[in-house]
Amino acid sequence: MASGKSGGRCGPEGKIARASGKDGPQIVHSKGKRWTDEAEAIFLDSLAASNNARWSAEQCGFSTAAIYARARRDPGFHERMAAARAIAQDRIDEGLYRAAEDFLAGKAPDPDAPLVVTSVDQAIAIRKLNAPASGGGGRRPAWPARPRTLEEMRASILRKASAIARKRGLI
Repeated sequence: MASGKSGGRCGPEGKIARASGKDGPQIVHSKGKRWTDEAEAIFLDSLAASNNARWSAEQCGFSTAAIYARARRDPGFHERMAAARAIAQDRIDEGLYRAAEDFLAGKAPDPDAPLVVTSVDQAIAIRKLNAPASGGGGRRPAWPARPRTLEEMRASILRKASAIARKRGLI
């Protein structure tokens, strides 16, 4: 394992197609320091199992910053990541519903279940941890905003100009 900025972590070895090199597209052999199809598969499988991006990034040997930067640059990866999160969320919800039914029926929690919930408060806490970020319509702050219409831009500029004028005492 190589040591470096990633704290000694290294992804799986493999091949990856680089879009451009000095002679055009080329196949690059990775010793684990570059993103490969194998690293992506490990990350997406881990994310679908856990809905935990930090843990999933560790499993494939990359940082969460590198993962989120890749998702911003690559719309295809962003979609695959969203699909993996949806799978994980469905699995978590199903486990919570089963655990809630068992809890309400007075059954003891199943220790072999993927989610062991011993109280309603615990179920609510798990649900909150996996809920989308609030305030931005579920959109993470680092993700690009949707394109605004001309009318929205005009209204925004006029609001800002009006606020500046009020602050300077011109209105």
